[in-house]
Amino acid sequence: MTNEQEHFETEERSEQEPELTAEDMLASERDFGFARVYTVELKYKKKPNFSRERLYEKMQLYTGTVDRPEEQKLKDNLAVWEPSSETETDMLHFFHLNYPVKFADGEMPAQTSLIPTKNRPASEYETAIQQAWHWPEAGAVVEECQYSVRLIDMMASGLLPQERLRLITGALRAMLETAPCDAVYFRESDKLLEPGDYLTAIEAGGILYGAMNVRFFNVQNTDTDMGSKRSEMLMDTVGLAALGVPDVQCHFYDLEPNEVAGQLTNLGYYLFDCGDVIKDGETFGPTENVRWRCEHQYALAAPHRIVLDVDPGQPHYAGRQSAPTSD
Repeated sequence: MTNEQEHFETEERSEQEPELTAEDMLASERDFGFARVYTVELKYKKKPNFSRERLYEKMQLYTGTVDRPEEQKLKDNLAVWEPSSETETDMLHFFHLNYPVKFADGEMPAQTSLIPTKNRPASEYETAIQQAWHWPEAGAVVEECQYSVRLIDMMASGLLPQERLRLITGALRAMLETAPCDAVYFRESDKLLEPGDYLTAIEAGGILYGAMNVRFFNVQNTDTDMGSKRSEMLMDTVGLAALGVPDVQCHFYDLEPNEVAGQLTNLGYYLFDCGDVIKDGETFGPTENVRWRCEHQYALAAPHRIVLDVDPGQPHYAGRQSAPTSD
């Protein structure tokens, strides 16, 4: 169980209680929305051809020193495994020695892999395309893509969220600067990105530009006692829970969506930087005089995960579910 998950326990474990089994921990991670394997997909209109030497140089720059696989050594900060020439796969596997992960029986370096994979049609990215307010051309570009390369991490779930995202960001940046693609898809945040925009955001310090997706849903128009209509809206983030900190959500009436999006983005960055430090009943707000109450709840919109719900107060709050409990 991650440290973040421990914040959602309602009772302290007594000395007589049994230890959690592996199945218990996996079930808890699924409940939280945690990703044991993090996945980013690079989509191409044409099959990419690139220099592995250049990729290794970029990996050296962004994640650590590359040790050539044929030397069969693990030194400096990164080792690379390549399949033999007899194999048909073009998979590359990297051992990041400057990202050690502690296990009960010792340390092991976090790893990333680049794996050519079967291209998926645009219809399988429908929810990401619907929420691509930042990139209106996303659907049309994905429709033209014919090739995909998947970037995943392995043995990296024990890293701190900031370290884990820094590793996957460095590996992705190395690939984008070696073999530029036409679209980037973050599976954990269900977010499609224009590659140039992503690199610009990362250069500017926007580490969560791909890893956190701010989504907007028009729920319905609600009749008031006076016969008028109120717009019921839901806004949330998705992607943070996969890294081990809560996503955030706000279910509201009659607030400017862009302003709510700004507040949720700020809160998301705060939780990513500081961890799950906001307790139920505590507040945050856009000003000293405007404070929004926070509470851990299950997400109103899929995927299933625990989020930090924010209540902007009456008359704007549209209601919440019961807070989750530990089973």
